[in-house]
Amino acid sequence: MSLIREERPEDAEAVHAVLVAAFGREAEARLVERLRASGKIIFALAAEEKGLVLGHMVLSRIAGESSGSEVPVLALAPLAVMPAFQRLGIGSALVSAGLERCRMERHARVLVVGDSAYYGRFGFVPASRFGLKCPFPVPEEEAFMAIELEPEAFAQVSGVVRYGHEFEDLE
Repeated sequence: MSLIREERPEDAEAVHAVLVAAFGREAEARLVERLRASGKIIFALAAEEKGLVLGHMVLSRIAGESSGSEVPVLALAPLAVMPAFQRLGIGSALVSAGLERCRMERHARVLVVGDSAYYGRFGFVPASRFGLKCPFPVPEEEAFMAIELEPEAFAQVSGVVRYGHEFEDLE
């Protein structure tokens, strides 16, 4: 089983390689670099085995809206595992550890754009149930997901969620 730990500065090159291998392109690696540079990462986790980074996950600051004011929301993006190590539970371990840390740190709301069958296992539901809309062209019911880590966390949040400029070239 992989060790799930906080990302370290010396992981940057390995994380870049994981992201490019998992997604087959540079966009997600650039996203992580931009999020690091902007200081919007709340935390990033790495899955390590025998000194090798096999997986990575980022939770970063985005915003919802409530009565005209911003409400803090976290985005789980990206989540990546080296292709040769996918379907072994590494991604699930990263998501579980990330959500547990969110709960411990009292973060109430997390959004993700991803497969509903995968993220549904962790308690994510379509964000539309909370009146939230994705700013990206994705099938909202199948791909734009939310989880409340505290009861009624999305009760006063609605409308289009604001992701930062760091997410702009992910289409």
